[in-house]
Amino acid sequence: MPALAMLLLLLTAAAAVSMAPDGTARLHALFCSNHFVMMCVLSQINLACLFARKAARARTLAARRWYAVGAAACFVELALKPYRIRLLCHAAVEDGA
Repeated sequence: MPALAMLLLLLTAAAAVSMAPDGTARLHALFCSNHFVMMCVLSQINLACLFARKAARARTLAARRWYAVGAAACFVELALKPYRIRLLCHAAVEDGA
């Protein structure tokens, strides 16, 4: 489900760029909006929780470790994702000005 939501968001962005004369500005407004950041955070939380559930229900020790590492990686990426998005959007604003 998180991948589907991100795909829908990217298709919406592509449609906005293709139809608008100021496509770059619209694309920047979409990806640097608070709604996009919230969608990224929520999809990452869902993926991390899915991995945690899978780790708790896995039958073998190797499977538990694999899912636990995936869940930990998702939570680490979750901590970094809003910072990276804001940093990239800020850099894009400075380059465009």
